[in-house]
Amino acid sequence: MNKNDIKSGIHDGFPIFLGYFTTAIAFGFLTRSSGFTFVESVLTSITNYAGSGQFLMMNLYNGGAFLFEIVLSVFFINARYIFMSASLSQRLKNRKSIIGRFFVGAGTVDEVFAVASFKGEKVSYSYVLSLTLTSYVGWVSGTAIGFLLGNILPHIIQSAAVITIYAMFSSLFGTETAKNIKAVAVVAVSAALNSMFILAFNMSTGLSFIISMIVATVFACFIYSDEEVFNE
Repeated sequence: MNKNDIKSGIHDGFPIFLGYFTTAIAFGFLTRSSGFTFVESVLTSITNYAGSGQFLMMNLYNGGAFLFEIVLSVFFINARYIFMSASLSQRLKNRKSIIGRFFVGAGTVDEVFAVASFKGEKVSYSYVLSLTLTSYVGWVSGTAIGFLLGNILPHIIQSAAVITIYAMFSSLFGTETAKNIKAVAVVAVSAALNSMFILAFNMSTGLSFIISMIVATVFACFIYSDEEVFNE
């Protein structure tokens, strides 16, 4: 283990730690209001470590979705991590360590991938693992603190905090549409189908989300060119 790489990973991971910590507090509020125990709440973040996937899971859970619908939906929304971790593994200094690649793959999320990928050089396991663990601690500890704060903070404040996740998604959507207006069409197709399935066909929340997401993804494949995809 290289001490300089560890320090560099912690340094680069600290901004992610802060962002994850504050967002995870809202997730802790949400799990508590959904009837989870403290242990269940923290274990959810320990075993999943996927912000958008976890918020989706809770929304489907509160909407009465079946277990297989929740599992399938979370799998689809987190499938991008398979490609991210595969890409990041090509930037490792030593790619022969199976255990090292396993932990890199398990801890690769959007922000970790972005920071490590734009490092501009081959990265070591020490760097990636310290970067990942710093971010991971922020997410798990934020969940725990959020759940505990839910015991003392008024319900209206907790509800307001949970809404911040929608603000985050709106910000990401706004950034994407600024680069390519086609994103609006993809979102519109997904939203329209999801609304139609639920309101017109009385389809379950989980199943309607899965079908809408798949159809919107296929639609995006037709309207986006290869150059647009690889330049993102």
